[in-house]
Amino acid sequence: MTTTDDEELDKIKEFWAQYGKTLILGITLGLVMVAGWLGWQNWQGQRQSQAALAFHQIEQLSRANQPEAAMQAARKLASSDQGTVYATLALMIGAHEAMSQNDTAKAHIYLQDAIKSTTQPSLAALARLRLARVQWAQNKPDAALATLKETTPPAPYVSLYADLAGDIQASQKNWTAARTSYEQALRDPATAGGLVQIKLDNLPAKNTPPAPGAIPAAPVPAPASGTPQS
Repeated sequence: MTTTDDEELDKIKEFWAQYGKTLILGITLGLVMVAGWLGWQNWQGQRQSQAALAFHQIEQLSRANQPEAAMQAARKLASSDQGTVYATLALMIGAHEAMSQNDTAKAHIYLQDAIKSTTQPSLAALARLRLARVQWAQNKPDAALATLKETTPPAPYVSLYADLAGDIQASQKNWTAARTSYEQALRDPATAGGLVQIKLDNLPAKNTPPAPGAIPAAPVPAPASGTPQS
């Protein structure tokens, strides 16, 4: 072995003596982190599969006309999988089942929880739209309008919000406001020439003052469906 080889070997020994333990610790920590990440991913996958199965069972209970069982299962899923899409959708099915039982108070709670449970703007907007319908069914038109105005909905929901606002305002005989809302809804090409146009064309020209002490009539809106349809 030459002098150069000896010097190189001495350098390697010196480096290993100084940094060997640190390198081993670093490699070990890296392996532990990789194993932990893979384990977490596997756990997340299992959790999603379980939530999907639970949600499917809730849908089956709803289709089988078992509202109480569906509501209980929805509440259980919402508690065990908070913040997931399945939890939010389960709460909306719970609201639908409550409305099928004419329990607007319970439907109100389910939808409020659904709004709080999600960070997805589209799901929150759908739950808020349904909440406004429930409030209208409770003869609380002003609360329903306030719910619709709480936030600016995503673009696909703007015309739906305006259409419902117009319906509520028309039930209050506030024709001017209803006209403005329907016109806003008609800016969406999908509503052109449809029911919104018919409702707009049938509005009286001027507001009619309600009789003293009269309560504005609130037509009962169609109950919210269990799946995200408007």
